[in-house]
Amino acid sequence: MVVAYRFTLARIVRTGPITAHAVLHDWAHGQITVPVPTLALTQISGLPRQELAGAVFEVMANCAAVTDTDVDPRGWRLLAHSDDEHCSTAAQPWSGATT
Repeated sequence: MVVAYRFTLARIVRTGPITAHAVLHDWAHGQITVPVPTLALTQISGLPRQELAGAVFEVMANCAAVTDTDVDPRGWRLLAHSDDEHCSTAAQPWSGATT
């Protein structure tokens, strides 16, 4: 199994009460979503769940993964609240661990 962690952009496309779904620019050509804990994204970004859709993050991920569970995104950092809005506030990175 090849592991190729690198920074990539992630855009949140759907948020549920427990799980959000993101597409990663450098994994599966952004065509397959990766599940992420919604609570972790709200804690990192400071945004309520209802405002997460469209948010853009920088994330470290295994872009050589074959399945969404092997992508293992971590170190999330909010870049923009939506596709066209730059985020100027410092966001707390997420290590990938949930509480």
